[in-house]
Amino acid sequence: MSTKRRIGAGVIGLALVATLGLTGCNQDNTPQAYNTLTQQNFLELCTNLYFNSSDDTLAATSNTIKADVTAPTQAECQCQYDVFVNQVPINDNDTSKPGYNGPNFTDLNAELKSDPAKAWATLPASVTEAVTACVKGDSTTSTTATTAPGGA
Repeated sequence: MSTKRRIGAGVIGLALVATLGLTGCNQDNTPQAYNTLTQQNFLELCTNLYFNSSDDTLAATSNTIKADVTAPTQAECQCQYDVFVNQVPINDNDTSKPGYNGPNFTDLNAELKSDPAKAWATLPASVTEAVTACVKGDSTTSTTATTAPGGA
């Protein structure tokens, strides 16, 4: 497989991982803030594992959401979540990321459901590069956290 083909496949794979992570936030439970529940939804769908929440901390269980699914590790998914927390506003009301030019977390979630590749392409390069680095095991481009800001 050529390098260009592997990179293209990797980008689509990352878009699908992001789709899994973000689609847990459907219209009935659209997040209003990055918090433990948002983090739990993201990690569960990204890792394919259920998590228990206690005192604003999360612990993976051994129970899978869907059988026979190969998913990223918890560390890779946490890194990706941290990228969104640190770089992407949660919604239109979030003004904590001045100068950000791209879809917010909840709008991206909606766009990923209809056209994942197109939605992924709307993210700034800084976000896609940081998410890519997470999957490659280079989490230095994102600040990691063990709990989500704001609590549940």
